[in-house]
Amino acid sequence: MMSPAAAFPADIAIVGGGASGVLLAALLIRKSALRVVLIERGSTPALGVAYSTQCRGHLLNVRASDMSALDDEPDHFAQWVARDGSGLGHNDFVPRADYGRYLKDLLADSVQRSEGRLRIVTGEVTAIREQAAGVEIDIDGHGDGHGPFLTRKAVLATGHRPPSVDSGAYRGNPWREDAIEDLAPDASILLIGTSLTMIDVLVSLMERGHTGPITALSRRGLVPRFHPPAPIPSPDVDTREFFAGSLSQRAARFRSTVRNGVGWAGLMQVLRPHNNELWHGLDLDQRRRFLRHLRPWWDIHRHRVAPHIGEIIEDAKARGQLSIVAAKIEIGHATDRTVDVTIVRRGSTVREQRHFDRVIDCRGPRNEVDERLPLHAQMTKDGLLRADPLGQGLDVAENEALIGRNGRASRNIYVLGPPTRGRYTEIVAIPDIRLQAAEVAEHLIEQLRQPSGLAVGPAA
Repeated sequence: MMSPAAAFPADIAIVGGGASGVLLAALLIRKSALRVVLIERGSTPALGVAYSTQCRGHLLNVRASDMSALDDEPDHFAQWVARDGSGLGHNDFVPRADYGRYLKDLLADSVQRSEGRLRIVTGEVTAIREQAAGVEIDIDGHGDGHGPFLTRKAVLATGHRPPSVDSGAYRGNPWREDAIEDLAPDASILLIGTSLTMIDVLVSLMERGHTGPITALSRRGLVPRFHPPAPIPSPDVDTREFFAGSLSQRAARFRSTVRNGVGWAGLMQVLRPHNNELWHGLDLDQRRRFLRHLRPWWDIHRHRVAPHIGEIIEDAKARGQLSIVAAKIEIGHATDRTVDVTIVRRGSTVREQRHFDRVIDCRGPRNEVDERLPLHAQMTKDGLLRADPLGQGLDVAENEALIGRNGRASRNIYVLGPPTRGRYTEIVAIPDIRLQAAEVAEHLIEQLRQPSGLAVGPAA
C-alpha cells in the first residue's frame, strides 16, 4: 500500500516566489532531502515588490554586510557583491536591483543543487484546502492539466500588496512603472505618505529629471532618518530597563538614555537584535497604544535610508521642489489628467482645496486579511485563517502555523514574512525574514524527517 506521504507529489509547497519564498526554498534544499515546489504568480520569481525595481537609485536600507540570505553564511551576500565587480564593498548600500539579481542567482543555485527536488510553478493560487495528511492547492494557470496540486505542507509567503487601487490620475500601486509614466517634467505631484515608499517614488522622479513641485503628506509629516556615512560602534548600554514597566515608562527611559549621550542611532543599533523580544513583552493594549501613538516615531529611526538617499531628500527640500506636509487628506474627483483633494493641516481646521496632475498612494504595503482576494475569501470561508488581534496580518502561532477561525493552529499550513506582521511587527527586512525562514525550515524538516522521495520530472 502506498504511504500517505508518497501520495503527494511534493513535501512542501511555498506559495509566493518573492524574497521570503526564495530564502525558505534555499534553506530547505541546503538542509534536507525534501521535495519543494515554489509557486509564483509572476513570470520572474525571486524579485517580489522590493527587488523588481530597475531604478539604480533605489538602494538597500541595510549595508551589504548584513544582507546575507542565509542564516549560517553571514558573508554570503558580501562575497557575491565582491564577485559582481561593481566596485561596492562590505559597508556599502547596494542598489536593490542588484539584490534582486543576487536572489535570482540564489534560486538558480538552489534549483541546481536540488537535482530535481526543487520545482518552480507559475500560476495564481486561488484556493488552499487542508486535509488530514496534507494540503490541496488550486493553481490558476498551472499548465500540467492534472487538477489540484497536492503537498504535505504549505507555507504562505505572499509578501506585500499595494496600498489601494488606481483611478485615473490617482495611482494606488506606487511600485508599478506606470505610477509616474506619461508625466510632464513640470507636473504637480502629491505623494500620500512620507515614509520609505514615498522616498522610492521621489528617487525615481529625480532620476527621470522631474522638475515640477512635489508634495509629500502624512498625518505627522515624519520622514525616515539617514544612516551615518560610516558604521558606528555599538554603545555600551544595559537594555534590560526597556523590557519592563508601562509603555510610557519604557519610552521615557528611551528618551532619557538618548539625552544622556548615547544618541538615538546607537541605541537603535543596540536594540536591533531585541526588537521582537520587546514587542512580545507588551500586552495587547500596549501594542495597540504603540501602533497608535509611537510607531511613526519608531519607524523613522528604525528604518533609516542610505546617506546618499538622505542627500537627495535634503537637496529637493532645499531648492523648494519637495514640500513635507503634516495633514489629513480627502480624495475628491479624479480624471485621467488631474485629482482634486482636500487638505486639512495638522493643528488647523481650514480645508484647503488643491488640484494635482498626479496623486500616488505611498502609505506602504498592506498585509491584512482581505476577502476581496480569492485565496483569502476561500480560506476565511473554510475557517482556515483569521486576522491577528491587531488586524496587521494573518494570525499565526509561535511556530508560524496558521491559526484558523476556531483558534487552533494548523498542522500543515504555515506563514512566512510580511503576512506575520501582527505577531512580529518587525518582519519586513531581510535580516528579520532570514531568521524567521531558518526557524520555519528547521521546524518543517523536523516534522518531515522521512522524505518521500525525489520529485518526478526535471527541475524548472
